[in-house]
Order: sequence, then C-alpha cells, then structure tokens
Amino acid sequence: MILGGSSRNVEYLGAFVAWLLSNGMLSAEIEHSAGRAIARVRMQDMTGSAFLTTVLHGELTPHQLNDVGRAFSDSYFVSGRYQADYDRCEFRGDSDWRFYDEVSPYITAAFQAHVKAPSRLNALTAKILKFPGRKR
Repeated sequence: MILGGSSRNVEYLGAFVAWLLSNGMLSAEIEHSAGRAIARVRMQDMTGSAFLTTVLHGELTPHQLNDVGRAFSDSYFVSGRYQADYDRCEFRGDSDWRFYDEVSPYITAAFQAHVKAPSRLNALTAKILKFPGRKR
C-alpha cells in the first residue's frame, strides 16, 4: 500500500494505520524504532496520516506488521472490505480523528469477526488444561 494519485488516500490509509498501531499490530521493529510516534498517535497527538507519511514514509508493507496485523490486513484491507466500510462513513473533512472515530467501529467489528471462530483444537486444549476444583 503506497501513497500516490489524486485521491485523498493519505486519509484513507491513515485511519487504518492508526487503528493497526492502536491495537498493537505493528512489527516489533517498528514498535521499537518509532515508540515515541506510536505513543503520540495513541494519545491522538499525531494522526495516523502523519505517522504514515513521516514514520512509514508513505508506505505500509507487510514486514511493518506483526503476524496478526498481516493476516487481518490481508483479509480486510486487501480484500476490499475496508473500502466498503470507508465508503459507509459520512464524514469527509480535515479532522482525521473525527473520521477515525467513525470508521474505527467498523474496523473493530471486522477484526472481531476475523478472530472470532476459535479452532476445535483450542477449545479442546482449554478443557484439558482446566484444573479441577477443590473438593470440600
């Protein structure tokens, strides 16, 4: 995902980047090297768009995300589902955070659906690892 063209894709990508970093989906390398900027975005002192253009140099690549972030981005962003949610939002203007407030519930719902279905093995493992209660 690279910036460019005549559209306002810095706003488009910035909201998604802000959500990813607010939810801990950047790689450990980026978390370490850009810790201050990440903290500023989480405190809403810097926008996702500004982070994208200054820290990521206008490019979001798979190696900048952790495994969860990559898997979610593939299933949500690359598939075009983010575009559909973006189009559902009514706010268009100069406040990145107002737009983020409108689009982030859609991203969160998509992420929850993405991770919702635990495998049968995980459920079975949880039952096996359950410790017996104390006998009275």
